[in-house]
Amino acid sequence: MKNNYWLFSFILFISISITNAQELELSGYFENQFFPQKVGDQLVLQDYNKLRLDISAEVAENITFNANYVYRTFHGATTINPFDFLPAKFTAGLAALPLASFDEFNLQFTDENYLDNAFVTLYSDLVNLRIGKQQLPWGTGYSWNPTDIFNAKNTLDPTYEKVGINAFKMEYPFGDEGMLTAIVSPESEWGNSTKALKIKQHFLGFDFSASAVEKEQQTFIDVNTFGILFFDMFNEKRQLFGGDFSGELFGLGVWAEGAYNKMKISENYGQYLFGMDYTFESGLYFTSEYYRNELGKSNKNQYTFADWMRLFGADGENLGQDYLFAGQRYPISELWNWSNYALINLTDKSAIFFPWFDYSFNDNSEIMFVGYVPVGEKDSEFGEFGYGGIARVRVYF
Repeated sequence: MKNNYWLFSFILFISISITNAQELELSGYFENQFFPQKVGDQLVLQDYNKLRLDISAEVAENITFNANYVYRTFHGATTINPFDFLPAKFTAGLAALPLASFDEFNLQFTDENYLDNAFVTLYSDLVNLRIGKQQLPWGTGYSWNPTDIFNAKNTLDPTYEKVGINAFKMEYPFGDEGMLTAIVSPESEWGNSTKALKIKQHFLGFDFSASAVEKEQQTFIDVNTFGILFFDMFNEKRQLFGGDFSGELFGLGVWAEGAYNKMKISENYGQYLFGMDYTFESGLYFTSEYYRNELGKSNKNQYTFADWMRLFGADGENLGQDYLFAGQRYPISELWNWSNYALINLTDKSAIFFPWFDYSFNDNSEIMFVGYVPVGEKDSEFGEFGYGGIARVRVYF
């Protein structure tokens, strides 16, 4: 708590100091999220309160400063064991291992405060330079982004705000609408730091981009210890070469994204997607996206312990090879929107259906209700999950 006090005091001091020098803009929001979910035979309840403070200032004619401070408290179930979501064929043998050996794999939700973003941007006629912790959106996909190595996307809530990444980003505009972007996210050494390069251009009504990325990441592997199936991890270098495009074709919004991943030790693989959407004059909106994942398996019987742990890991890679996301949204009234979405694993025939209602009290407040209804056989990707939902309230200031 003492650390929280000093951090908040420091941010307040910086804000006052900047205010004395030039105009400071303060904004933000409060958010409460309630998340009930069936885990095994129990209905587990999770809840959090989140306060986000956004700070921005024009320090000079060609220099800006932006920061986001987040304070969040967790309530209800604050410890989740990922092994509770595994098929029985993997968990049966784990009972013979010491319970303490599982503690390090528990997902702990503890009260937290942090700088989500804090960066300075320097503008010039030649290049723009951004230094600090910043959001790095990458790719055109909605539910998946094969070219994005910076962000882990939650396919059940893909539009939620991205976490800030510590990086140096340089942008060099060329031509009428071209952009060359170079990013370095430093680690302990240059060799294990993440490096990314992207070139983007607008042509014939479409936005095209090509990118090359190198990073060091954790790879999951299966191990067999005294007849008990388990997993292990090791670090290896990953080189990604990909591209994307987006635009409009015959009145349809269309986009595609793909990447080929060259691995230092494990097998190389590709990931690709294609999507489209359309909005009728009534406001009815349809969208769909197909995703091909060569990292996945062609049959649910081939899913391994390591595959499941990779699903729960930082990158959240899916288990199967072929997926379909589809949905619709319709404005019931000026303030109400009703949506239905489906995320389908075409490989093992499992799916999650989620009805979605959102309501805006005014321009500064909103509430949404989302249900999660999994369908599928045991041992399938979504068939192992219990039903649940989200109720989220957000008030901006």
